[in-house]
Amino acid sequence: MRSIKLVLLLLPGLGLLAGEPAAKDLDRVLARLAPGTKHEFVMMPLRDGVKLATDIFYPPSGDGPWPVVLLRTPYSRFDPRGLSGLGDTPGVLVCQNQRGRFGSEGTLPKEHFENEPDDDYDAIEWIAKQKWCNGRVGTWGPSGHGVSSFNAIWSEAPHLKVVDVNVSGDCAWLHWFFSNGVRRDTYDWLSNRNQAVAEWPRPTVSAFDLARRAAFVKERAARCKIAFRGKGGWFDIFNEAMLDAYAALAHNGRCTVAISPAGHGQIGGFTFPSAPPLRGLPDFSFKQWLTEDESKAPGKSVLTYYLMGDGRKLNGPFGNVWKAAETWPVPSTPASYYLRAGGKLSTQAPDETDAVETYAYDPRKPCPTVGGHHFVGDKSGPLDQRALKERKDILRFATEPLAEPVGITGKVRVELHVETDVPDTVFVAKLVDVYPDGYEALIREAAFLARFHGGFDKPAPLEKGKVYVLDMDLWSTALVFNPGHRIAVHVSSSSTPAYEVHPNTYEPVMTFDASPIANQRIHVSSAHPSRLILPMIPKESYAK
Repeated sequence: MRSIKLVLLLLPGLGLLAGEPAAKDLDRVLARLAPGTKHEFVMMPLRDGVKLATDIFYPPSGDGPWPVVLLRTPYSRFDPRGLSGLGDTPGVLVCQNQRGRFGSEGTLPKEHFENEPDDDYDAIEWIAKQKWCNGRVGTWGPSGHGVSSFNAIWSEAPHLKVVDVNVSGDCAWLHWFFSNGVRRDTYDWLSNRNQAVAEWPRPTVSAFDLARRAAFVKERAARCKIAFRGKGGWFDIFNEAMLDAYAALAHNGRCTVAISPAGHGQIGGFTFPSAPPLRGLPDFSFKQWLTEDESKAPGKSVLTYYLMGDGRKLNGPFGNVWKAAETWPVPSTPASYYLRAGGKLSTQAPDETDAVETYAYDPRKPCPTVGGHHFVGDKSGPLDQRALKERKDILRFATEPLAEPVGITGKVRVELHVETDVPDTVFVAKLVDVYPDGYEALIREAAFLARFHGGFDKPAPLEKGKVYVLDMDLWSTALVFNPGHRIAVHVSSSSTPAYEVHPNTYEPVMTFDASPIANQRIHVSSAHPSRLILPMIPKESYAK
């Protein structure tokens, strides 16, 4: 075994001079591990010859072989956040940097993580061949630390037993950088993959083949036998990734996922009341998947999720309880709430033959973001949208106060019938829970790049005077709109910094100086019925 000091002296080109973590960071890792833990540094080879900076931490006693916990990360591999969830898991710890990060060779692709499954495979199987490994490998990681671990699900590495990730995601386009084709604020995170991130030109455009992605996941998931453990939040920036993974993998009986009413950390606006945890659910810990006979495992997947209710009353009559399901999505019935002339939202379809709501969108005066699932900390969450009430470039549609509760669980969609006089633009839709005192709690929000009206792999300019139908995915939630509340939809064309401000041009530009003002028309007629589509659950599933 060699000490880190000796390694840094022998390999300066791969150490401090290449941005290697400082020795003091290693000391922090060793301080978290058992006294006497041994350490070794290696450059692990990938199939294409690229070598990755890898630190190996061995138990202080015994000759092994042991199970192995692997952390592959774009951050410092000695970052304590990447080690915080390991607990008392025994065995060897391997911390490795992704391609091109710190002491690792190579470069990373820009806007996708498609290299990660193969790189995960190579790392896992290299570990499995070492004399100190007993053939059982688990990967772990929260947030950005979890990118590689999450993608290890799809690696099909034979010796991978368990993946445990928190508030992270595996698909760059779907879960990280774009909302229905619109660049998200999380795009700036690419700087953590050695990518130059520029604010101009705009718009940032990246086409995506949803069918190809779905086929890839379906094929790999059908053969996947690893255990998947995940934690997310309804206001987390990656929350749909956890649900997508559970939906794909639950069939193998080895998944446990929990979704709480949290964000990427704390949330603002208000916090939902704590609720008694569910008891007697199947579970098998990260440690157990690495150390125990798998025949002891429950053999059943379970998703636990918090069904939100009135978050501003500790004793609201409906919701604010934990629920459990074996499959996702849970059974629900789609219900349409139609956007109506005059700002109404109704279950009754419009009968007007020519009804339109309009606003003007000026990219030089964009709407600010207020809450949602876009940030870390108290800027996210169910913040009050009344802060934007005086703006003329936001349309508001709301139901009458509810006489009965309305419970939803699953994916929320907004179908907008739009018309504009510019060749490309953005539309933003929000689902809002309006409280009896007027508080407008943001529940879900998404944007849509209009050039993708024909498919996310088929961009095309818009024609003036033509009506287009945009199917907007607002991701999922679980909520009961309580009696006296109103369901609302807000429509605009900007929300910054959550989404890139669009210049209303098809070709990229370097400034807003010549940007036209877009005259946006939202059709709410019988011929073009814009609507909110909610996944309704039966009342008996949430009544107290």
